[in-house]
Amino acid sequence: MLLLVGALVVVAAVAITAGVWLGANNGGVTAAPQGRLDVVIAGGTVFDGTGSAGRLADVGVRDGRIVAVGDLDGVDADRTVDASGRYVTPGFIDLHSHAELDALADAKSSLTQGVTTEAIGPDGMGRADIAAQFDELDGIDTAINLAPYIGFNTVWTEVVGEADVRPTAEQSARMQAMFAQAMSDGAWGVSSGLGYFPARYSTTDEVAAAIGDLAGWRAMFSDHMRDETNHAVEAVEENLRIGAATGLMAEATHMKVAGPGNWGGSAEMLALQADARADGRLAGGDVYPYTAASTGLSFYIPGWAQDGGTEAMLDRFDDPASRARIDQEVSAFVVDDVGEPANITFPVLGNASLADLMVEYGDVTIGEAVMRTLAEHGGDIPCVMQIGSEDDLEAFLTDPFLAISSDGGATESDETHPRHYGTYPRVLGRYVREQGVLSWEEAIRKITGLPATMLGMVDRGFIAPGMAADLTVFDPERIIDRATFPEPKQYSEGVELVFVNGELALEDGEPTGAAAGEALRRSPGMPTRPQDAAEAKRVTTEGIVELEDGAGELAVDLSLEQTADAPGAVGGLSVTTPEGEPILTGERLGLVQSAEGWWSVTGVGRVPGGEERSFVLIVDEHDPLAGEGETRVTLRVDGSGDRHGTLSPR
Repeated sequence: MLLLVGALVVVAAVAITAGVWLGANNGGVTAAPQGRLDVVIAGGTVFDGTGSAGRLADVGVRDGRIVAVGDLDGVDADRTVDASGRYVTPGFIDLHSHAELDALADAKSSLTQGVTTEAIGPDGMGRADIAAQFDELDGIDTAINLAPYIGFNTVWTEVVGEADVRPTAEQSARMQAMFAQAMSDGAWGVSSGLGYFPARYSTTDEVAAAIGDLAGWRAMFSDHMRDETNHAVEAVEENLRIGAATGLMAEATHMKVAGPGNWGGSAEMLALQADARADGRLAGGDVYPYTAASTGLSFYIPGWAQDGGTEAMLDRFDDPASRARIDQEVSAFVVDDVGEPANITFPVLGNASLADLMVEYGDVTIGEAVMRTLAEHGGDIPCVMQIGSEDDLEAFLTDPFLAISSDGGATESDETHPRHYGTYPRVLGRYVREQGVLSWEEAIRKITGLPATMLGMVDRGFIAPGMAADLTVFDPERIIDRATFPEPKQYSEGVELVFVNGELALEDGEPTGAAAGEALRRSPGMPTRPQDAAEAKRVTTEGIVELEDGAGELAVDLSLEQTADAPGAVGGLSVTTPEGEPILTGERLGLVQSAEGWWSVTGVGRVPGGEERSFVLIVDEHDPLAGEGETRVTLRVDGSGDRHGTLSPR
C-alpha cells in the first residue's frame, strides 16, 4: 500500500530495527526520559493494545501522559509500582455504556473491571443537544472518561414524534442539521436503536435521509439493529446499507442471535460484514460475553400497539379486540425470542420469571402476563432474557472486527444484568484463561486498541509515548467476574490498579476518589478507521504549515519508520519556525497510525528551554474543516493547546 498525503508518504511494509527504548528513538540516538516522573509501573508484562504479544517493560507517566516505555531502572519517580507477575494494559474502552450519572464519581463497577472510558448514549438514546451535554459533563466529578454519542431515536422523537408517521422533507432536513451539528460539537458517532419505538417505525431510506451524508466526519453508525431474532441476518444487511448511504461505519452493536430456531446465524451475519469490508467499506460491531440480554419488557409489544407512545399502548390493552391481537403476537414473539417464558426474569421483582407471573395471574397466556405486568409498572419494566447460544457467542467473540462491550456501564444497582459488574474480567478470566477461546493479546486488543480506533481516538487505547495514561494492571491468575443473575452486584476480582489520565483511580479493589475522568470531545481529524497500529509504516514529510487565524507558520520535518508489531516508531521529528527556531524536537516516539489520506503519531518531545512535553501530530487530507484539496495539520503539545493549519510542500 502506498498512501500520499501532500509531501507525506506512508509505506505499509518496511524493514527497520527498533532502538534501545521501546518506541523511543530520535534519529538513531537513544533518548531516556528527563526529569522526575509521577509514576513508574515497573516489571510488568506490557500488552500495548495493538494485538502484539506481551513484553516485559516499565511504563513511565507524567502529567497525565505515558512518557516512556522500556527499562526505567534508575529513573526518578514520585511513586514506583511493582507490577511483577501482573499484566499492564491500556485502560479498557467500553463502546456501549448505559452509565448512570449518580454512579460516576466512584464508578466502582467499572473500575473494578479495568474500564477507564465509556461511550455513552447507545441504542439511539443519546442526547440530541451534545454541546449542552458536554457542558454538564464538564461540571460533574467522574472517575472515568465519557464519550457521548448523539442518539438517532432521540432526534427522531424530537422532530417526528412517537406516532407511526412518515417524516416530511423539512423534518428530514432538520434532523440532518442536528446530526451534523452534533458531530461538529464533538459527538463520537450516531447511535441508533432501530429495534425500539418510535425509531422502529422508520424505513431504511428514512433513516439514511434523516442522518444525511456524514461521510466527511468519518464516524460510526452504532446500531441496535431492528431485529435480533427471526430477521437478524436481514438486520445486518440493513445496517450495512445505512452505513453505505451515510458514509458512516456500519457498526452492529451487542451482536447476538436470539431464539433457539435462529441459533447458528452468526456465520451469515459475520460473512455479510466481511463482504462489505472486501468492497472497501468499514463494517464491524461489538459483543458482550453473555447469552442473556436485558431490556424493557415493552420490547415484546408490536409496533402498531405502541403507536403514539406509552399511554396509547396502555389504552389498547383495555380494548378487547386489540388485547386479543396483542396477546397472540406477543406470545408468539416471546417463544421465538427465548423459547420458554421461564427464560425471562425480572431483577426488580426478585428475579421472578414470566412463567411465575403467568401462574400468579391465574395461569394466563404469555401475552396476557406481559400486558398485566406492563400495566402494573407504568408501561415498562426491565427484564433479563436468556436468548442466545454459546456457539454463536464464541463466533462473535473471536471475530477480529468485533470489539468487546458491556451494554452495562457504571452503576450501583443490585437489580440489573451482571454485565454491569463483570463483562471484562469475564472475558479475560473465562474465555481467555479458562477456556482459551481468545489469546491474551487478542482479547486485550479487542477491549483497548480496537474500540479506540472504531471511535476515532488517536491518543487512547494503546501504551506508547504520548498516549493518555489510562492504564490497567491486573493479575492474570486471579481476574474473574463474580456477578451472577441472582446476585449481580458483586464486584469483579483481579484488577489491582487503574490509572485514569495519569491519576490512580483504583487501588486494591477500591476507588481512590480521584475523579480524574474527562468528558472527551472528538475532533474532525480523529477518523473511525481500521486498526493498523501493528502494521509496518514509513512516514516522511517536509513542509510549511500555515496556521489558522493568522497565527504564523511552522516548518515540519520528519522521517519515521515503524516495523510490524513494533511498540512504536523510530526516526526524527522536528517542528520549527520557518527561520529554524525550534518549537518541538521528537525525543521518544509513540505509534504511527494511518488510514486513507490520514496519519497520526504521538510522542514526547523537547520544547524551547529544554523541557519535555507530550504531543500528538495529525496530518489529514480529509479533515471536514479543511478547504478543497488542502491537507490539514493538527499539533497538540501538552501545555500549549492545539495548533491547526494547512500543509504545503517546502
